Amino acid sequence: MLPAMRDFIGRMRALCAATGDEAERFEKARPLLGDLLEDPELRLRSATWPSRNDPAKGHYENLLFYEDPDYGFVLNALIKEPGEATPVHDHGAVWTVYGVLQGGETVQRYRRVAGADDLETVGDHEVSPGYIDFVPPGEIHAERNGPERTVGIILRSANVGTNPQTWYDLETGERLERFGPLQVPYTLD
Repeated sequence: MLPAMRDFIGRMRALCAATGDEAERFEKARPLLGDLLEDPELRLRSATWPSRNDPAKGHYENLLFYEDPDYGFVLNALIKEPGEATPVHDHGAVWTVYGVLQGGETVQRYRRVAGADDLETVGDHEVSPGYIDFVPPGEIHAERNGPERTVGIILRSANVGTNPQTWYDLETGERLERFGPLQVPYTLD
């Protein structure tokens, strides 16, 4: 395992041992992820990470680097090719800290309209390498990739591949409950 990854995991495990509240734990994890994003070896290795998403078929994959046996947190990556977008979705009950390692994209935020099943846009901002996003459970969002390949490093409170989330169709208003992206084990030697 890369030294920076091993250091991140050790620091995250110490944070979990010291902090029982998940909201506080994942807010405090942001600078830890920031340090990891600055590692030149991680950035170099990410150039060859595979992207096997197929947005037209609703198929998304995360590279799974680590799943903690004691605290359950997960460290993975999402690679998006130029122009790719995620569906509008939430992460269910999972806390997420998302950092951009390479590339750039637009993050869109949504909320439910009071008294209706419709969603409204509440934010739309461009992100670039070094940006770290804090996504609490149930927060509705989507990412639209720009003209470059984008690599995101993601810290989650649990494995989204085994936890339900909701996808939203803005045109039809339909909501689909499903598990998160497929988690593909990937070793960083």
